[in-house]
Amino acid sequence: MKVSKLSQDQALKQAATWFVELQSEYCNDQRRQAFSQWLLQNPAHQQAYDDIASLWGNLDKLKSREVTGLNVARSTRPRLWRNGKILTGSLLLATVLTGAWQDFKAPSTAYQTGIGERQTVQLADGSKLQLNTDTQLRVRLSWWRREIELQQGEAMFNVAHQAWRPFTVNTGNLKIQDIGTVFNVRHDNHGTAVSVLEGEVALHAGRSWFGENLPAGFSRKIDPNGHWQKSEKTNPEQVAAWLNGHLLFDHTPLTDVVAELERYHAVRFAFADPALAKQTLSGSFNTADLKPFLQALEKVLPIRVQRQKQTIVLYSR
Repeated sequence: MKVSKLSQDQALKQAATWFVELQSEYCNDQRRQAFSQWLLQNPAHQQAYDDIASLWGNLDKLKSREVTGLNVARSTRPRLWRNGKILTGSLLLATVLTGAWQDFKAPSTAYQTGIGERQTVQLADGSKLQLNTDTQLRVRLSWWRREIELQQGEAMFNVAHQAWRPFTVNTGNLKIQDIGTVFNVRHDNHGTAVSVLEGEVALHAGRSWFGENLPAGFSRKIDPNGHWQKSEKTNPEQVAAWLNGHLLFDHTPLTDVVAELERYHAVRFAFADPALAKQTLSGSFNTADLKPFLQALEKVLPIRVQRQKQTIVLYSR
């Protein structure tokens, strides 16, 4: 059964009111029975109540912040208005919950780059996002929160500080919460890597409420199964090199080097001799031009390059 937006809003308001009343010490068996009957009236009622309960369980910022009238609403017993209508703390809190639900459902905007492309996105809050090659993400800005979903790829986040409105990046099974920072996040089939250039972030794995802080100058990785690697010192210049269209390598195994280049070009590398993958390479290379890299390979390493359409085969020489 399709539920209209109007009936959805009405169900949410009713669910918010029921939620608050059920928490009250004045709720009796008769009211609980009425609640059970309300749930059975429409399948949308159960969904609305589950949504409100879930939302309230995650409103940690709201519950820890002073909101005008909210503390009074929690403790006030019903009293009569002059016109005979009843004003309750439950109604006020229900209004807050319904507003929070509408905030939670704020629309999102999608951004995407192709292979070899970069894009800069300036958000309305003053934050700047820089997207690297083959990246997809969604941005949701609302009154209470700033939320990014990094679906794949890599992005640098320069976050405008707003203590009252948290900035979070969700990717895979990792939630990254900004604490006034510039940080880089890369997400692919191998997991998620976070590098902090300025400030600090809090890392939350899965649904954990408890995070681990990662300060500037350090990076940390988590694999697709949620297993952490130890945090490591990072080279800010190397992390941010892609912003200027470069890749920096420092005694990097060749297998990792070519994997990086495959992100920026529609090619695949193959090793005719598997031992070549263990060779290391250092230097700075332009992400947009593959030819100088291939020429450098043949000059500095015992390698012969042969290109076969979209496949580049590396031979020993």
